[in-house]
Amino acid sequence: MKANYNLAKRKDPQTKVEKWYAVPASKGAMDTDETARMAVADTTLSKGEFKHVMEVASEKLLPLLLSGISVSIGDLGRLRLSFGSTGVEDMNDFDPTTMIKSAKLVFTPSKTLKEAIAGATFELEGIIEDGVKYGTKQSYLKAKGLVDDGTGGEAGSPGDV
Repeated sequence: MKANYNLAKRKDPQTKVEKWYAVPASKGAMDTDETARMAVADTTLSKGEFKHVMEVASEKLLPLLLSGISVSIGDLGRLRLSFGSTGVEDMNDFDPTTMIKSAKLVFTPSKTLKEAIAGATFELEGIIEDGVKYGTKQSYLKAKGLVDDGTGGEAGSPGDV
């Protein structure tokens, strides 16, 4: 399966030197209607039925997650509650309202999802620099004057003035 990425120029957190990093290509997000439309495309379910099932599942699963039950999300993986806390020497001094920190849901991908990601091939989608996305590496190089633009003139090196 193919996964798209962009190259983005960012500062290395340790050296503060700008380097090119691969970042997942983001193409936005699907809302509930779009997700439902995709999910029922090859089924006899209606979009409304799918949305209703998802709403009911959300209502039923949230209390389970909060109670400590790990919940399977089909063949995608599992969700579970996680958090940290401040420690105390005497259990009577523990105050959950101030001492439990960073509550979050942790997603653990299934074996199938892990294999799909491990077997992914990566394809360059574009180059991002200074908030501008170039559709191809060639268009980036051309815009920066790093390749001959086809007009017969020589392209300069990045350091030329």
